[in-house]
Amino acid sequence: MLMHKFYEFTKQAKHQNIEEVTALEFNGDGGFLMAVGSSSGKVLIYDLRFSYPIRIEDHIPILDIK
Repeated sequence: MLMHKFYEFTKQAKHQNIEEVTALEFNGDGGFLMAVGSSSGKVLIYDLRFSYPIRIEDHIPILDIK
């Protein structure tokens, strides 16, 4: 299931011109959420039960990430 999600992300990443995955984090309490960070400053939040992101955040390049 995890490989399928990663495949879906990379397929979508190519479509959205996302260069590469730079971070991957899972919900710590055993939930179904996964966050994927990209080199272009996007963070995609996935519910592992679905094949599409439930939220996409785009970092503003002039602001520091804290």
